[in-house]
Amino acid sequence: MTEQENVNRGEVREDDAAQNDAKAREAASSETAEDMKALSAELEKQAEEIKKLKEEVARARADYFNLRTRMERDRESNAKLAAEQAVNEMLPVFENLERIAAAINDPESGMAKGMAMVIKQFSDGLCKLGLEFIPTEGEFDPALHEAVSMEPVDDESKDGHIIGAVSRGYKLAGRVLKAPQVRVGKYNG
Repeated sequence: MTEQENVNRGEVREDDAAQNDAKAREAASSETAEDMKALSAELEKQAEEIKKLKEEVARARADYFNLRTRMERDRESNAKLAAEQAVNEMLPVFENLERIAAAINDPESGMAKGMAMVIKQFSDGLCKLGLEFIPTEGEFDPALHEAVSMEPVDDESKDGHIIGAVSRGYKLAGRVLKAPQVRVGKYNG
């Protein structure tokens, strides 16, 4: 082989190597672009998954808050209902004790003092359950009081005001359980 042939062969090899490098770079570039597209698609998929998970967490948090609120409301409602049932069972007994105490002729007797102490203790227990006594003084309020009679009064300032109570009235949790029966004054001028 001549020297010229060797040079030509070397140039051919260099051309082949350059072409192979170019093809390899082109292939690598093509693979990189495909990889970038795949990674971009994966990123979008992961971002969508994160968005869905955040929405699920927000819904779960809202459900938990609603459940906790409903449970607290139910617990309060059950406590009120239990108190109302207990008070409804105890009120007739309380009122009978008051009638018995009122029937005792000697208010200084040991029996009267003992009954007064029991009635006070009973009243305090009912108040601890949330019972409130409706006042039977001042202006008549048809939302709270039951008028059993209208009686003439000489004093104009007592017109439409309670002048006497026939029975007690009670409220529990802001609701009237039993309206007090009252006598109401009416000024005729």
